[in-house]
Amino acid sequence: MQISSEYQTDHLLLLVGTNPLPNLVAARLLLKKKGTLHLIHSQDTALVAQRLYEFLTPDYAVKMPPAVKEAEAEDVERGIAEQVRALQGSVGLHYTGGTKVMSVHAYRAVERALQRAASPPVFSYLDASSFELRIDPGWHEKVLLAVRPKLKDLVRLHACRLQRNSPKGADAIVLPRTAAALAQAAPDGGLQAWRAWCNSELRPIARAGNKWKRNRQLPDAILTLPDDPVLAPAMETLQAELGLPRGGGELLLDPNKLDWPFRKRKLSYLCQWLDGEWLEQYVLAQIVAVADACQIHDSGMSLNTDRDVSAFDFEFDVAAMRGYQFFGISCTTDERLAKSKLFEAYIRARHLGGDEARIGLISGSSKTDKLEQQVTQSWEAQGKIRVFGPQHLPKLDKHLIRWFQTAQ
Repeated sequence: MQISSEYQTDHLLLLVGTNPLPNLVAARLLLKKKGTLHLIHSQDTALVAQRLYEFLTPDYAVKMPPAVKEAEAEDVERGIAEQVRALQGSVGLHYTGGTKVMSVHAYRAVERALQRAASPPVFSYLDASSFELRIDPGWHEKVLLAVRPKLKDLVRLHACRLQRNSPKGADAIVLPRTAAALAQAAPDGGLQAWRAWCNSELRPIARAGNKWKRNRQLPDAILTLPDDPVLAPAMETLQAELGLPRGGGELLLDPNKLDWPFRKRKLSYLCQWLDGEWLEQYVLAQIVAVADACQIHDSGMSLNTDRDVSAFDFEFDVAAMRGYQFFGISCTTDERLAKSKLFEAYIRARHLGGDEARIGLISGSSKTDKLEQQVTQSWEAQGKIRVFGPQHLPKLDKHLIRWFQTAQ
């Protein structure tokens, strides 16, 4: 959408808080072409302001005036009033990121300094609960889809650097039919049966010689496939997708007999995929399938930071952007890890995407309502968390559509 030109200004003062995302949205919507951004910050938010300056400078004229003392009303009013009086043209103040003291006194300073100006100041605020841009005194409009940063943009705003090849896109998905078959078996106990097989049969082989974690070649080994009837269709699909004859209860880990994408690759990757990465890839495939219907413009899996050069560390199994709203999804086939994985995802998603972020968990636990309610109440996160279990996997695309379209 396009904001009316009457609300766009030549100069836009942005009160910088701990989350830079609202400032990015405001800059994209409220500044006139060839206008100037002014990043009003305190000592506590100076680093965030510097990140915004570096991120926005290629597209806008950006100024970073001296820091104000956010807890001292007189200093805030004096510092901002002096800046505003020196400006030529229309002025706007976007105060989403400011503390209460800073917002109130910045508002007063701009109002007083421009009380005789030919063009009245424009005061605006981004409501995180409704995704509305509010312009005083009474204009408001939903702007969720008006600004569409990429996952990598969001990471850059937080002074983080992603690992090489992160995030991975849909082109990294392998064995999609096997993943879908495992998902179809999930409600009937297939997920628990598969997890038990991974723990008893797969992991001992994968750990042989401590070579899996080092990503080295595994020794030739024979995997005895699970004999649970609920997994039989998935096992037939697995053998077919690997280019092996159907039938039999064994899988020879011979790279010369495995079809793409495992031929000439580390066999440890096959073990990693079987042990749980299949679920992440299945989730991403479902998101890609519904992206147009839900207006998801960016998604990926393995969104991981390079710890050595990032301001803070995080990783998400799957992530997506809908407008400027971040969706962070954690995946595990082990129901014992469900709560801890959800807590970890919640903390990191709020840090990365602010109050607008939404958190999803896809796990082996079927007690989704209980877990969702317990966590929501404990963390006062009403409407911010969605938990999916085995019962949701066969029609996960439908459940994702509902979540994406109502997570506001």
